[in-house]
Amino acid sequence: MRRPGGIVTPQEALGLGVLQGATEFLPVSSSGHLALAEYLMPGLEEPQLLFDVVAHLGTLFAIVFVLRDRVWGLIRAGFGLVGIGRDEAAQAVDRHWLMLIIVASIPTAIIGLTLRDTVTEIRLDPRFVGAALLVTAALLFSTERLGTRTRGADQLGWKDALLIGCVQGFAVVPGISRSGSTVAAALWRNSRAETAVELSILISLPAVLGANILELAKNGFGAVEAQLTSLGIGFGAALVTGLLSLKALQWIVTNRKLSPFALYCACVGLGAMFFG
Repeated sequence: MRRPGGIVTPQEALGLGVLQGATEFLPVSSSGHLALAEYLMPGLEEPQLLFDVVAHLGTLFAIVFVLRDRVWGLIRAGFGLVGIGRDEAAQAVDRHWLMLIIVASIPTAIIGLTLRDTVTEIRLDPRFVGAALLVTAALLFSTERLGTRTRGADQLGWKDALLIGCVQGFAVVPGISRSGSTVAAALWRNSRAETAVELSILISLPAVLGANILELAKNGFGAVEAQLTSLGIGFGAALVTGLLSLKALQWIVTNRKLSPFALYCACVGLGAMFFG
């Protein structure tokens, strides 16, 4: 029997939360994996957009914990820009990071909002998700032979941020890995590996917060209360596994180990297109 509204059970919430956290930062598309899992899971009547948003909140908290010093620096820089607090010269690095994030967020928001309704339809068809995973595989393969990766964050400008923001906007499509595509875009611009990872992670913060606000406004808090236990379990599972996968991403990009994930995405994508 199918459950009305596709309510997620606590057991399903645990599994989907672990899946979300494990795939959010690894370059394999968490949204693509969730879409495929929800398609295969019996009893779910429709994509669990509200659950997906709450699980993303868990990984957002993982970002804040791991990069807490950088996040706090960005907050202070933001207050300094509006005349609150002391705008010290030592905050120049944080202000530059903040500029990159703001510039990148503009095309992300425009593209993401434009594609929002289309994405709702795409995620219903595993063949489209599979095709998007093949795009992710191609992006990851493209980084393997890039050059010396010498540019730090202080050498990246607004053009670099615009490119990365545009790529992140298209990553709203399930199957296109947000972390994989933005890291790839930063590496195309000859960014250092550690800079590419940190920028990829930080520019996701406004996007995730924006998605949460829109989804909660759309569903209302009644939808939250109806499955509060499951949402809490999913949030916690995504937080813990997100911490682990974030650390794994840093190691993977630094050591140029993206090709196995490209192969994985290609295999899953072809399977989804063939069996979907």
